[in-house]
Amino acid sequence: MKVLVFPRDSNPYQELLHSGLPGVSVRYLGELTPSHTLNLLLLPAELAVRRLTGARIVHLHWVWKFALPGGDRTRRLAQWWFAAVLGVIRLLGLRLVWTAHNVLPHRPVFADDTAARRTLVRHCDLVIAHHSTALDRLAALGAEPSRAVVIPHGPFPAPPIPPPGRSGGVRTFLFFGRIEPYKGVEDLLAAFAALPAELDVRLVVAGACPNAALAARLEASALGDDRVELRIGRVPDADVAGLFAGSDVVVLPFREITTSGSALLALAHGRPLIVPGLPAMAGLPAAALASYRDGAGGLTAALREAAGWDAARLARMSGAALEHAAGGGWTEIGRATRNGYATALRDPGARPGGRVRRLSHGGDRVRSFFRDVLVRGTFLLLLNTVLLAAGGFAFFTLAARNYPVAAVGWLTAVTATVNLLSTIASLGLPTTLLRHLVKSDDPRRLAAIAVTAVGAIGGVLALVSLLVLAPLLPGGPELIRQPGTMALITAMVMVTAVGGTLDAGLVAVRGTAALLAKNVAGTVLKVGALLPLVPLGFTGLILAYGGGTLLACLLGGAALWPRLRRVAVRARPGELLRRYLPFSAAGYLATALGMLPSTVVPLEVLAIQGPRAAAYFAIAFQVAAFLSFIPSTSAQVLFAEAQRISLRRYLRKAVAGIYGLLVPAVAVIVAGAPYLLRVFGEGYAAQAAQPLRVLALASLVGAGNYLVDTILISRDRTGAYVFMNGANAVLVLALVAALLPYGLTAAALGWTLAQGLSLLLGVGVLAASFATGRGARVSVADRWRRTRGRDPRSDAAGNAS
Repeated sequence: MKVLVFPRDSNPYQELLHSGLPGVSVRYLGELTPSHTLNLLLLPAELAVRRLTGARIVHLHWVWKFALPGGDRTRRLAQWWFAAVLGVIRLLGLRLVWTAHNVLPHRPVFADDTAARRTLVRHCDLVIAHHSTALDRLAALGAEPSRAVVIPHGPFPAPPIPPPGRSGGVRTFLFFGRIEPYKGVEDLLAAFAALPAELDVRLVVAGACPNAALAARLEASALGDDRVELRIGRVPDADVAGLFAGSDVVVLPFREITTSGSALLALAHGRPLIVPGLPAMAGLPAAALASYRDGAGGLTAALREAAGWDAARLARMSGAALEHAAGGGWTEIGRATRNGYATALRDPGARPGGRVRRLSHGGDRVRSFFRDVLVRGTFLLLLNTVLLAAGGFAFFTLAARNYPVAAVGWLTAVTATVNLLSTIASLGLPTTLLRHLVKSDDPRRLAAIAVTAVGAIGGVLALVSLLVLAPLLPGGPELIRQPGTMALITAMVMVTAVGGTLDAGLVAVRGTAALLAKNVAGTVLKVGALLPLVPLGFTGLILAYGGGTLLACLLGGAALWPRLRRVAVRARPGELLRRYLPFSAAGYLATALGMLPSTVVPLEVLAIQGPRAAAYFAIAFQVAAFLSFIPSTSAQVLFAEAQRISLRRYLRKAVAGIYGLLVPAVAVIVAGAPYLLRVFGEGYAAQAAQPLRVLALASLVGAGNYLVDTILISRDRTGAYVFMNGANAVLVLALVAALLPYGLTAAALGWTLAQGLSLLLGVGVLAASFATGRGARVSVADRWRRTRGRDPRSDAAGNAS
């Protein structure tokens, strides 16, 4: 069993726990680089990679490492990222276990720590508490776990030291541990100062204090009292035993507490305790401690009483402390923890005893509506598109407002090149997965071969294509002389191609919810990394864009793999290639031709009108492209479901759904084009509004082309499918190039005209293709019947029976 632990802490608790976990391999998360913030941003990618290598459990101990630099200003962002990471854990099929060391963080981490706790508990498959009071307090916050177990904190190892009270002289009280406001050290100093001056007592306070203001108040309180020794700072491990040996009684005046490692450490050293009468202290041995109530006044009374304890009482309390420390072992604790892991793996997300919320009739209707796989899949893909559109909108808005216009223009050229080359690198395999993955005898092997081929062979093809195409572009010869940039673009191409292949697999296995989640995570990283990379200029744009793409790709692989069926007998790679290569080759050519318009047109604008015009046109093109996701997502789901159920059954639904969403969206963009583009800047609103209106209207025609392609490929009319994509590419590139010298609006009109001509041609191809197909099927049936010597009427009678 592989367990991922976050975060690593200097507290020895984690190492002691892991030493008692039988058959468990532990790896700490968030330690990839020296940068805390970068490690935090890389967590989703790291989780995806670890999931692929077999990890099944994430064990979270504390949330303090989710804090971002900036204090109060970044706590809301930290809370959003925390929720996103929890969502990624669920997306990847990992089980989340949280040990509730604290009901709430002792110092603020998020904008709303209570809400963050509720979010955490909702995502947990198991909550481990050291005492039942922690679970009660969580429930009081509205964070009741679905499954919880109480596993006591184990003892800390300690070397033998002399018993307390040995000298019979000054009674020494000790506070040891990290000094935080909730630990009540200020109360201790006030209570100690109230002791009579004639008492022969001494107080030592030792431990790190990260709160500078608190440290200053403690020093002010102890000033002038020779009986108090403050040792503010981390105590070296080698000095800890000596610190306890020099004390008689350990005082822990906590204002609130869930569990206390300091108390257990004191017991392991055989020291009696003075603690407040809090419920969490109920698990400590009564014979080894004295408890108090009523705040500082009660603590003063307890100190006064402890100052009079004789050596015999101290010896008895020390013995009880040592006996308690020796009573529980880490082996039992580790075994109980491992059993908790196993339970979470066997029965994830169970909510025993939970109340069932009944749906209203309206809720039943909604649920019934979303049972339709075409509706549900299309809805999730459209939601994915909307969120990606919002992310893309935010990305280009930030880029347009913080980077030079020319840099944005070059970015659009690079992304268009990457999309074109990734189509070349994909080898037609995404279409193969959509068509054949669910029916494959060995889906895991088919998916693995597809991803490997795209990453290896496709990457080489993409690099060769880049070397061929680059000299044809403005600035291309200089690009070739920059090996680092060439390698970065090639890597982006490979990641984009592999990501597209994985996306097709997720759609094929109805994993559209996972597709949505992983794309959102990638978009968050892409947008979030944009502003910090502004000093890098154009390179910063590329790194932000590529980083988000890489994260989405990794999460896609980790989400797809567990959804693929295992088989006892693995298929041979050669057999799979022979079976699916012809289909992939046809799909490859058609897909490459289909990508030419959207990828080459921005390059045509760059070459003919220059980088500034390319930036204006690219923004209009990007906004209009969001509309194309409506027919494209419906077409993807329609294609995937046609492999399971009748195409005709869902075609009418698809047409109604596409235009029911597309027409209002087009109307909004046509009416509000200048206002939408003003977000990017006044220059974009002035130069790109008219092209955007024309491109938006073109999407109404383009939707028909998506449906034509889907019908052809779903019925294996690969020749007609290739022809249609090639004809569309020729029409678009020729008409746009011919009209570009007359301006960007003219180029958009060329795009629209080409889409209309393609649709007319596609309707004719459909009619001719299926008429020929029906004739071919009839003639084959007739020949079969003649060979078998059967009367067609007997077949009809048999079918009727």
